[in-house]
Amino acid sequence: MATQHSRAAARTMISPAVILLLGWMLIPLGLTIYFSFLRYNLLMPGANPFVGFENYAYFFTDPAFWPAVINTLLLVGGVLLITIVGGVLLALLLDQPIWGRGIVRILVIAPFFVMPTVSALVWKNMFFHPVNGLFGQLAKGLGFEPFDFLAQAPLASIILIVSWQWLPFATLILLTALQSLDSEQLEAAEMDGAGALSRFRHIALPHLARAITVVILIQTIFLLSVFAEILVTTNGGPGNASTNLTYLIYAQSLLQFDVGLGSAGGVFAILLANIVAFFLMRMIGKNLDL
Repeated sequence: MATQHSRAAARTMISPAVILLLGWMLIPLGLTIYFSFLRYNLLMPGANPFVGFENYAYFFTDPAFWPAVINTLLLVGGVLLITIVGGVLLALLLDQPIWGRGIVRILVIAPFFVMPTVSALVWKNMFFHPVNGLFGQLAKGLGFEPFDFLAQAPLASIILIVSWQWLPFATLILLTALQSLDSEQLEAAEMDGAGALSRFRHIALPHLARAITVVILIQTIFLLSVFAEILVTTNGGPGNASTNLTYLIYAQSLLQFDVGLGSAGGVFAILLANIVAFFLMRMIGKNLDL
């Protein structure tokens, strides 16, 4: 049993890492909050008066604010839907004793290790390009007019790109959970005459509930800050059709040079992410208590 001296020594040894981590988080957060109360424009250096909540008022009344919020929610919801449904189906497939299962697993997981910028460039030029892209060439070969995905369906295209990146993560978590399922339950249900859909609905799906909740929590936190895919493919356009909160903050801070306004948006994004994480953690806690 640890003595008081050993516990004190452990706290002393871990304190430098804790202090560094707190500084890494709290200093940028403090500066962001501080800048959000200033009229801080990079085109007017030196003139940074205190303006209170003026930046927040401008940010919330910006015509691009509500479209960005809606696009953020649609992006998160669309990616979660695709990755969870696709992840469950792929996990069920990879759990079967198929030929070359190890190679298939590697190929399925591989997209998760591709950098977001590289992934966006590949999809933009190799698949979505209306002239030289794969989909455009297929449309021409079938006698149809090529569809310009990034111009006519920009948000859906970004959802597809991000889903392709996160599908391996969901598949890996769900496959691990599925492999922990007791095979004797499935065998007993099969002997009792339960079909494949019944076994999945009443045995496999409830067993995957906790893993699905973990996937939702982790992916939601990261999906709220999707940026590289939008910057590389659409630049938030056409208009504000694919602008999310992260890209709106970037545009106000670095394209319009208004650091104060961008900082106010950053504070709002932090609050939104923490509220979402709070409710998701409560949901996970209830799930784990089942």
